Amino acid sequence: MLTLLQIPWSPFCITLRRILTQHRIPHRVRDIPPFGDRAEVVRATRGLGATVPCLLDGRRAIVDTSDFGQETARYVDAKYRLGLFPKEREGHQLLLARYIESELEAIGFKVNDTYFIPTLPLLERTNAIRWKERKFGRGCVAQWTRDRAKLAAQMEDLLAPLDNILASSPFLLGPKPLFVDYDLYGILGNYRHSGNVRFPALKHLRRWHAAM
Repeated sequence: MLTLLQIPWSPFCITLRRILTQHRIPHRVRDIPPFGDRAEVVRATRGLGATVPCLLDGRRAIVDTSDFGQETARYVDAKYRLGLFPKEREGHQLLLARYIESELEAIGFKVNDTYFIPTLPLLERTNAIRWKERKFGRGCVAQWTRDRAKLAAQMEDLLAPLDNILASSPFLLGPKPLFVDYDLYGILGNYRHSGNVRFPALKHLRRWHAAM
């Protein structure tokens, strides 16, 4: 049985978890500390990586080792023959994934952080803010909180082109969901993880989300 090492609200963990669940693939889920020690992942991968999602299959550990490589999802796809990466759609999926994982993810996690981080106990909250500030600069979480409405408006603007695609297609690239559909599902799951963010007012995206 597969084991998924995850941070529950990570967009990429949500993506992989949804693939496993939707295709009824037996798996266990184990949460790891979100801000700090990644020793379990490092040991499992023998130093290959420290990121999540990390998928354990027997003695083998798989992590995403390149930008837009989707190694964990591709491993599951190949092992269970899910058809999420058809060769004829490779270029289309790469372009869409770049947009989803760059433009959308860059806003989605900031909005979620403004709601989620303040709910943490003091020690965890302090560690989370320091973790973020090392990467994004001093005062970043406070700035994102002030800009929350603006970020939400930007998110809706960036989702609008995908809503236009979905106006004439059940899923992003055709009649059935491919990897990029799960990719987008993960980004939206992270964006709305706190329960405080309304679903964007985009009717085709809403219909797609219900189908996912």
